[in-house]
Amino acid sequence: CGHISHVAFGADSHQAPGLAPLVWSIFSSSRSPHCIHVHAFCCEAEPSPQSREAIRRVGMEITIHVVDLERFPLLHNLSNSSAMNLVRFYLPELLPEAASSVLWLDTDIIVRSDVHDLLSKLFVGANRSKSLAAVARKKELRTITRYRPSKLGVLNVSTVLRGDAFNAGLIAFNLQQWRAQNLTQRVEALVPALQEIGLASYAGISLPGGMRAPSSQVPLQLLFGHDFQRLDSCWNVGGLGTSWGNGELLPLRVWAKQIAAWWTGKVARGCALHWSGGDKPWSGHNPFAPQYYKPVRKAAVRAGYGEIFPGTLAHDGSDYYLSWLLRIVAIFVAAPSALFLVVALRRPGSGALRAELVPQSPSRGHSVSLE
Repeated sequence: CGHISHVAFGADSHQAPGLAPLVWSIFSSSRSPHCIHVHAFCCEAEPSPQSREAIRRVGMEITIHVVDLERFPLLHNLSNSSAMNLVRFYLPELLPEAASSVLWLDTDIIVRSDVHDLLSKLFVGANRSKSLAAVARKKELRTITRYRPSKLGVLNVSTVLRGDAFNAGLIAFNLQQWRAQNLTQRVEALVPALQEIGLASYAGISLPGGMRAPSSQVPLQLLFGHDFQRLDSCWNVGGLGTSWGNGELLPLRVWAKQIAAWWTGKVARGCALHWSGGDKPWSGHNPFAPQYYKPVRKAAVRAGYGEIFPGTLAHDGSDYYLSWLLRIVAIFVAAPSALFLVVALRRPGSGALRAELVPQSPSRGHSVSLE
């Protein structure tokens, strides 16, 4: 290998179902899998002897790191899920000094192109001084976050609101720049400051620790603004986890996402598919899971990656059609009953029925004759 490409992710038990498919997809999509070193960060337990033996059998470079949360200021007093979301900020310290760059992936991603080839083209030439690489979104940061410049003025970061937004689920770090500029220390100062003014997150972010948990997206976006190397949009085809909201009669947003995917072909051509949103591919009712996630999961289990990362045998989307069918049937059963009730209340001569259903108020000003 000309160089070793480092890929990292953090996970607790809640993200366990996605680990084997993610790691298998990284290696199987590369022409140079032996030039890739995958780093899995966790905080709950050392890998079992069975996991270590499975790593030896698959023959790929995989290291499972157990993180001491008390060692790092940002990870104190957080849930395991939130801590593993923020552990990315400590990659310059946790990875070997020889690692000059690293690709961070959320665990709800499936890779379908060569990450070794991608990393070989980052932070070179005119982009040598860039600290970050990501896929730019079409909307500005201020449109997505709805942050007011006046509120961010105290942090001296209000000007970045006019910059391009990006999603931090797939992001590359220039570790040389992070170490040279002490960028981790700047993030450590920014995160509590954002929490203090109530801007640690914003609506629309799917956080492992819930909406009150500190986000990795916000400090990265505010720290770098539009000053990052742009990746091809195929490297973060997101929104596949768009969920059927509890207040929605029909899953219109999900259907719109499916139609857009079919019409544009972006999902089929995606280099990395990202189930950003609340409906993860292992949930059992995700519309994109049967076609794009389930085959990868099955291949990962056959290749032995399920033994490295226990928990892979959770839902894989196989009951997706059944769960949606039951929900739609429930709607069509309830709708005629509701319609019948409305018609019955409005029909002429239905006063008796209306009287039974609607309590009558006592009349006011009623006079009684004494004759």
